[in-house]
Amino acid sequence: MGSAFADAPASGADVSVAQSLGDRELTIVLRRVTSVPGPLRVDVVTHAGTAAGRLSLAVTPTGATTRSTLPAPGASTAEAVVDLGDTPGMYSATVPMDRAGPWELAVGDGVRVARIPFVVPAQVTSPPERLVYGGFLVAGVLLPVAGVLALRARRSGWALLPAAGMVAGIAVSVTAAVLSSSLPLPAQPGGQLDPTVDNVTDPYALNQPLLSDFSRPPVLLTIAGGPVNAGRPGDLDLVLIDAATGAPVDDLLVHDSALMHLLMVGPSGGLAHLHPIRIGPGRYQVHLRSPEAGRYAVSAELARRGGGVQMVRAAGGFTVVPGAAAAQSVSAPVHLGSGDKNTATIIDGNPVEIRTTMPVAGAPTTITAEFGDSADLQPWLGMVGHMIMAGPLPADTDIAAAVQNSPIWGHAHSMGAASMESMPGMNMPGMDMTAPAASRGTMLMPPVNGDSAPDETVAAYGPDVPFTYTFPIAGRYRLWIQVERRYTVLTVPIVLDVATGARP
Repeated sequence: MGSAFADAPASGADVSVAQSLGDRELTIVLRRVTSVPGPLRVDVVTHAGTAAGRLSLAVTPTGATTRSTLPAPGASTAEAVVDLGDTPGMYSATVPMDRAGPWELAVGDGVRVARIPFVVPAQVTSPPERLVYGGFLVAGVLLPVAGVLALRARRSGWALLPAAGMVAGIAVSVTAAVLSSSLPLPAQPGGQLDPTVDNVTDPYALNQPLLSDFSRPPVLLTIAGGPVNAGRPGDLDLVLIDAATGAPVDDLLVHDSALMHLLMVGPSGGLAHLHPIRIGPGRYQVHLRSPEAGRYAVSAELARRGGGVQMVRAAGGFTVVPGAAAAQSVSAPVHLGSGDKNTATIIDGNPVEIRTTMPVAGAPTTITAEFGDSADLQPWLGMVGHMIMAGPLPADTDIAAAVQNSPIWGHAHSMGAASMESMPGMNMPGMDMTAPAASRGTMLMPPVNGDSAPDETVAAYGPDVPFTYTFPIAGRYRLWIQVERRYTVLTVPIVLDVATGARP
């Protein structure tokens, strides 16, 4: 197996990776490692309906090292188990890490193994910091020397030499400290560079490639494996290929808390938002239990190092062959547009109100979903809410085929609603700013300076979840809004009619 190159987008922060491991939808959280040797805490978040059981964990270094005292890369150095209970929530284990550099975490359920690449950063002193410390060290050493020469030397002028050196040391320290804030950081292994032990432990080395050296082509998504039968469990294999070389793509970044977001729309319009497990370089797998036969539209959202965020489609989607009958659980969509700006529905026992501004092509449209009347939504995939849209769609009963061929297939996010009474002139489109602040909840603020975002155990957002998106083409769209409440992902299907905009 080749080396894996992936990491969290924020160096030094926790790494959160959603994984569809068999029938379990899990979130694997790798807490930051502050020093090596040191512990790595692995938290596994389960959702409602997750079966109890045992997961095995194993960590393997994937980068070569010159330290002969450490085990060679490619072999597991530590193992642990996580016992999942019947109650959804967080379950944890700890494994020791013995070196900085690229690693791989293997998570197994006894049948399948998900392989998650990550990077353990090294505590590195930057060149400006070295100058600061060195300058003050020189000044500290020369200070007593200057004092001794001033008291005992026959010629007091000799004391000026160490005094001058002391002043020079202080000047170097102060100058380095002032200039360090304006100096660019080196390219970060994992987020910007393919990580190796060398560039992780010495990111300031002069032989590291520049960011301008990084440019990678789009990814081709193909589907492999045998057929999937309706009503029966089956595995769908996904292959990622470099569009220029045909080589396997193994440099995905953790984007929105997943290596890959797989979106599938069935013949009846139901959406499956899954997160395939990585089983090898360029190869991913997802376990399906498709309820209906027919054609499915398939799209994957991913981020490639040096290639940016990409939304790629599998040509033709894939087809589920007829099999055992299965109960359908696709909720009927609500309708907005064509004069209808407010509607309501119930999703898994949760009342939802949806409202929109006037949807017009070429102008921003804000769609707000209100889930109940309390701020108890949990962040899912790093956001309070997700909105997936496809269209414009023709008047066709084969929804999956229409979605697969639609000109637009997008994904928008919501960080939640926030109180802005104290910010004059500020307003959020589509939001009633006269409503009590408690009814709008709080906004999920993005992490800064290596901090980590709140995980799924924090239920403090909503109930309003606004999305703003500009639909470039008029017509009928299919939308799916997704949030998490009580460890359950709720999906709200919507049909939106976007009117033709005024010609300029």
